[in-house]
Amino acid sequence: MSSPTEPVHRVASSEERIKEAERERIARDLHDELGSRLTAIKMAVAQLGQDAASRDASAREQLQFADQLVDDAIGAMHDIIDDLRPAVLDLGLLAALEWLARTYARQTGIPHRMLSENDLPDALLDPFQMISLYRIAREALHNASRHAHARHVDISLVHGPGQLVMEIIDDGVGIPASADPAKRTESSGIRGMHHRAESIGASLTLESVAQGGLKLRVVLPVLSPTNLIK
Repeated sequence: MSSPTEPVHRVASSEERIKEAERERIARDLHDELGSRLTAIKMAVAQLGQDAASRDASAREQLQFADQLVDDAIGAMHDIIDDLRPAVLDLGLLAALEWLARTYARQTGIPHRMLSENDLPDALLDPFQMISLYRIAREALHNASRHAHARHVDISLVHGPGQLVMEIIDDGVGIPASADPAKRTESSGIRGMHHRAESIGASLTLESVAQGGLKLRVVLPVLSPTNLIK
């Protein structure tokens, strides 16, 4: 048990790391166990389809329907695995954010612009920090389309002296000053983003931009690349 004087972000970090480790275990088990079984079922259905080529149309339709159900189940499984532990993070945080932005644009029709360093050293971050930043970005993009009704989003990821800064700026409705802060926080998932930032020792701020919209800024203290070599 943590002491009363232990920094809050360390407690949050420990709890969130345990949760992420469990998500990763579940994702791995789903891939290894359920994935192999669904693949075996699909192969069996395909073999039955070949054997039933000369049978009546009703039997062939049922086999085609079964094959489609297996495909749907495999797709749903991969969606769950990606939600538990996005495989795209294996390519690095920047690549993951670019993939997330492209997916967001395809799903919503809202254009985006990525402003980041191409040589961002992923060695600066551990897997838990990467997935926390990824989840914050995903929530911010969700809010931009669903709550802010944005028409454009800018995403930036920049490594400066001793820190990594992620910014997501949309041109949506922003945060009305007259809105109930508690209700607004709950409805848009802001509390969850603050919690994720806190768990990795980062600061998260939200501010309205002059031309309308909202800027989310996450600042994560990191080592410099030279310090990582020592």
